[in-house]
Amino acid sequence: MGLLALFLLGAGLNILLGAGHWPAVLAGNLQDPDSYMRLVRLEQGIRAGHLLTTVAGDQSGAGGMVEWSRLLDMLLWLLAAPLAPLLGWHRALLAAGVALGPLGVGFLGAVTAWAVEPFALRRYLWSATLAAAVLPGVVTIAVPGAVHYHVLLLAMIALTAGYAVRAWRDDRWAGFLAGVSGGFAIWLTPETMPFVLMAYTALALRWLEAKNAAVLLATAAGCFDVLVVALFVDPPAGGYLAPEVDRLSCVYVVMALLFLAGAAVLLRLQERPWPWRGPAGFAVLAVLFGVWVAAFPGVVLGPYGILPPDQARVFFGAISELRPLHGHDLVVFLFPGGCALAYTLWRGLRQPEPAEGLLAPRGNTRLMWLYLALCAAVALALGAKFLLFVGFSTVLGAALLPVALSQASASLAATPQRASLARLAALALVLGVPELAAFAAPAPKAPAAALHAAPSCTLHNIAPLLAAAAGQVVLAGPSDAPELLYRTQVKTVGSLYQHGVPGYLRDRAAWRALPGRNVPPELAAAKAAYVLFCPSPARSLLVADLPRDTLWDALDAGTPPPWLTLAGQNQDGWRLYKVGR
Repeated sequence: MGLLALFLLGAGLNILLGAGHWPAVLAGNLQDPDSYMRLVRLEQGIRAGHLLTTVAGDQSGAGGMVEWSRLLDMLLWLLAAPLAPLLGWHRALLAAGVALGPLGVGFLGAVTAWAVEPFALRRYLWSATLAAAVLPGVVTIAVPGAVHYHVLLLAMIALTAGYAVRAWRDDRWAGFLAGVSGGFAIWLTPETMPFVLMAYTALALRWLEAKNAAVLLATAAGCFDVLVVALFVDPPAGGYLAPEVDRLSCVYVVMALLFLAGAAVLLRLQERPWPWRGPAGFAVLAVLFGVWVAAFPGVVLGPYGILPPDQARVFFGAISELRPLHGHDLVVFLFPGGCALAYTLWRGLRQPEPAEGLLAPRGNTRLMWLYLALCAAVALALGAKFLLFVGFSTVLGAALLPVALSQASASLAATPQRASLARLAALALVLGVPELAAFAAPAPKAPAAALHAAPSCTLHNIAPLLAAAAGQVVLAGPSDAPELLYRTQVKTVGSLYQHGVPGYLRDRAAWRALPGRNVPPELAAAKAAYVLFCPSPARSLLVADLPRDTLWDALDAGTPPPWLTLAGQNQDGWRLYKVGR
């Protein structure tokens, strides 16, 4: 199958698997707060005449920085621009965001298969696309209406790895393209950085036995060129020298510069007839990497390096994507990555011959496969710790599936029936076990209160209720803030973004306040003129650790304090209260 056919296969499967979500999405609903906030920021930027890093209306009206780089905003703008004259920018951006899902999965499926094409028979490449489109680790982040970079970052990592695979055979142009794609991946989001560096480290390992300094130099140059240009057009809100670790900033330009300097040193070293040339060059790169980490230690801590520890616990504890996996979820999301780890270890220890007609890597194949096993182990560890990162090991499992099928055909060529059984077993393990585990998982037990009819609490029709509050600060749940900004003209107290932690903490404190006879100081600090609430069978995580005497609990029981006056309610269960007597 050609790349276009693989792209269409991935995109088509995404559309089919999302069938249950399409009616709501086509009615104008998105999947998560980030999707709404992405479109809010982009639409505000279009109205301002340039793309923004901040969102007006959040943080009690002061506006808040949203940490994403603007590369995806540019892509969405390009997709929406042809539709804007017909639909207007609001609907055109929604259409572009909805199209992002199938396009992203199609791209991921095609590039995953392309990345391993040198080591797999072409007739099995479809299996990588199929796995990348249907495995739960991708499906959960690729549902229709998810307007984010999570699928694209996996595709950019696969693209970078694919060029690194080709550069392993001392192809300078492939090395340069590995640098370019890695630079774009980091620009999209620094979440890609560990895996981009893993791809580059593979080329550094090749240096131990071959004179590939020119390839490393080309790779570093490609990455540096992209990141310098990207920083010029997309600096952080704090300016070009602001050392942000959760978006494109000078931190990553310095990384690429040190990589470039190290590769230049290797270019000089490779002409020396020293027996320790290889280890010395690798040590140079390792030392420069250590210098970079020492200069910017936050890159090692990830999201927990952005906030003080006490704030990080409170803030990230409210984000489900940053929670560890437990029970059945470990099998559902990590089993394909576990298969990848087992397969790479087997290839590294057994070293079977590649299938006839495949491109065998030059040099130490044992080292390559064992290093890939190490990468698989890191991906599994990240996925086990953070639900957000399960896609890394999933895509590695998808990429190695056609390689395993090809190896089965080669090793068992003399016994076609056994070869067929081996291929079926590989497909059943990687594709079947996660699905069976998902079906076997016990359904979540609903609380007793949920047995009674509960309101939908959808925000789809919230605009009429909040028309009277336009321009005023409304206290609502932090996860509801992005959709409120998208659908109405109100201002919100806070939301779940790292650079908006003060607003989130004010929002949380207001809901946790004791509803006495007078307006509590926590609500005054939030500057809220209105409170928006919808009863829920489940108690909010904002107050779950407190006795049932908070403002949230009072409103959930239908007993608002005397300083709240009901200003309106709608059929979806929402109640709007005005603050003050």
